[in-house]
Amino acid sequence: MRVITVSGNHSGIGKTTLVEHLLRQLRGWSALKVTVIKKGPCPKEIPCGVCDEQKAPYVIIFDPKVINQKGKDTQRMASAGAKKVLWLKATPGGLKDGLKQALRRFRATPGVVIEGTSILKYLKPDFGIYIYGKG
Repeated sequence: MRVITVSGNHSGIGKTTLVEHLLRQLRGWSALKVTVIKKGPCPKEIPCGVCDEQKAPYVIIFDPKVINQKGKDTQRMASAGAKKVLWLKATPGGLKDGLKQALRRFRATPGVVIEGTSILKYLKPDFGIYIYGKG
């Protein structure tokens, strides 16, 4: 299985938009959204519920009701043609194991496009794209 990563130095710089473009061209590929859960004050300062209530080191979300929520990154990936979409939510300490387990679920696809930055510590993609900022 081939792996392409799309990473960046902050949110809102176009990572998901780029993932959508890639998935439209890479027919039959899947997508993985990776979110590292932060404890303490939310860096986005908006209540989105991503970091709330998770006690496990990682959770792999595949429930279509969650994946296909209108306007969410995972829904955008699915709409762009991803064969399968998963969302990995992990604490910094659970990221390595969570990534390993999530990737096992993509064995039946030719490749996966992963949106996430912290994963680069644990993964050597076949091709990686890093977005530094808008423009």
